[in-house]
Amino acid sequence: MEQGEEARCSDEETFTAEYKMMMTLGRGQFSEVKRAFHIPTVSWVAVKILRNQKKYASLIKSEINIMKSLTHPNIIKLFHVVQTRETTYLVMEHASEGDLLHHVLDLGHLEESKARRLFTQILHAVQYCHDNFIIHRDIKAENILLDHKGNAKLCDFGLSAKVIPGQRLGDFCGTLPYCAPELFGKEAYDGRATDIWSLGVLLFFMVTGRFPFSAYSDVRVIQQILDANFRVPPYVSVDIRDVILKLLIKNPYRRLTIGQIMRHPMVRNSEAHSPPTFPQSLPGTLSPGIVRAMTIMGYKSEEIIESLRDQKYNQVMATYLILQHQSPRGDASITRRNP
Repeated sequence: MEQGEEARCSDEETFTAEYKMMMTLGRGQFSEVKRAFHIPTVSWVAVKILRNQKKYASLIKSEINIMKSLTHPNIIKLFHVVQTRETTYLVMEHASEGDLLHHVLDLGHLEESKARRLFTQILHAVQYCHDNFIIHRDIKAENILLDHKGNAKLCDFGLSAKVIPGQRLGDFCGTLPYCAPELFGKEAYDGRATDIWSLGVLLFFMVTGRFPFSAYSDVRVIQQILDANFRVPPYVSVDIRDVILKLLIKNPYRRLTIGQIMRHPMVRNSEAHSPPTFPQSLPGTLSPGIVRAMTIMGYKSEEIIESLRDQKYNQVMATYLILQHQSPRGDASITRRNP
C-alpha cells in the first residue's frame, strides 16, 4: 500500500472512531448531511458527506477552500476535513433549530421583528463574504440555519465562487425561485448583484410565507422573474416593503448594494435592538485554557500548536475548534453539552 493511501485509511479510521453518525439532516445532488456526535468533546456536529466523483472534484475543492477562509458568527463553521479515496467528510457546526425554510413554513410567516433581526444577521454574513470576494450563489431559506439561541447561520458553499475584484460570472447557478433575471441572459453578470436579488426573495418569503415568483411551470416562473412581476402584500410594513422593492429590481446596477442595505432604516433600527454578538476568534489564535483542557484529554501541546499553525483541519484542530466554539468568547470558559 502506498504511503498516501495509508494516510487516507488512517484518517478514516480515526474519523470513524471519533464520530458517531446519527440521523440524516438533508440530502443534495451528490452529498448528504448527517447529525453526528463528536466523542472527545461530547458535542453534536453536522457532517457533510460528499462522494468523490471527477465531475464534482473542482466544486468540492472550492467548497473546502472557501469554508476554511470564513470566520464569522453568522456563518456555519468548518471544524474538520477528512478525504478518502471515495468520500470527503466536512465536519461543521451543528445548528440545532434546523433551517429557516421549515421554520417559516411551520409558523406561516415570521413576525416582522424576528424577520428584521434574522435578515440583519444574514446581511452581515453576506457582507462578510462579499468583502472577501466570495459570492454565495445559492442564498435561500434552506441554506439559512438557526442555532440553539435562534441566530441565523449561512451555510452550504458548494456553489460559491471566489472572484477577483471586477470579475464577472457567466454560468447559471442557483435555485429557480431565487434566481436573478440576469442569470437567464447571455452576458456575464456581477455575482454580488445576484446574491442581492436572492436576499430580496428571501426577505419576501420570511414576512409572507410564500415566494414572490411562483407559477405552475418553470417557464412561467422565469417569465415572472424576467418581468420582475410580483406584488408585496399590503400588510407588510413600509420599511420592509421598501427594502424588498429596492432589491428585486430588474436592472442589477440599480439594486441596493450590501452597504446601502446596511444603512437602510429597517436594518439600522433592527441593529439598535439586537443583542451583541461576539466575533469568532481566528483558527490560529491560541487559547491557553483550551490548550490546557486538550492536554488533560491526552493531546500534546506541540501537536495542537502545529495543527493550528498549519491549518491542518485534522482531528486535533477539530477538537480545538469545537471546544473554542462551545465558549461564547472563544476563551477558556469551556462548557460541554450532553448529548
